[in-house]
This record gives sequence, C-alpha cells and structure tokens, in this order.
Amino acid sequence: MYLFKKKVFFSAVLVLLGVGLIVNQSMAQEKADGKLYGKVVDKSSTQALADVEVKLQNTEKKATTGEKGMYAFKSLKTGTYTVTVDAKGYKDWEKEVKVTAEGKELTIKLKPTEN
Repeated sequence: MYLFKKKVFFSAVLVLLGVGLIVNQSMAQEKADGKLYGKVVDKSSTQALADVEVKLQNTEKKATTGEKGMYAFKSLKTGTYTVTVDAKGYKDWEKEVKVTAEGKELTIKLKPTEN
C-alpha cells in the first residue's frame, strides 16, 4: 500500500511540473518582445518614400518613415498584425504579417495611383 501511495504522489508531482512548464512557456511567448521593421518604396522605381505613415490595425501603434524610407515597431507582442499604409499619390496597401521574437522584416512596395 505504501509503494502505491508513493507512485501516485510522484505521478501527481510530475503532472503538476509538466503543467507548470507548459503554462510558463505560453506566458513567456506572450511577453516576448517582437519587432517589425523595414522600408517603404515606390514599386516601379524602388525609390525610398519618406514621411509615409505605417500603421498596425486595431492598435494605437504607428511609425513614420524617415529620409531613407525606413520604419520600425519595437516591443510588440508576438502574433499576427495587419499592417496598413495610406500614402498620398499611392494606392492603399494592407498585409497580414506574423511577428516573432526574432523580429520580422517587411519591405512595403507601393503602387502609384493612376492620374
């Protein structure tokens, strides 16, 4: 009887440790700082576009490109985001991207609007 109780006790401890590791892993993934960065360019000329606002839908986050067309979002939770761009003289642009702890590079190529 003693041996049976000992086996049950150790089995329960192993199950609880396993559950604890799984919960800890999922919490670590949720807290991970992801990064999304890249460049906004004209699709036909590949020229960098400055002063273009890049937004992450359903968040308050936005970034404006610099002189070389570069943008960056830091300290993002890992997951999927919808990136949008609405630039004067260009067609609206939207894409769903997955951001990981390692970061995600995304070049945005905008098409000029027809005149």
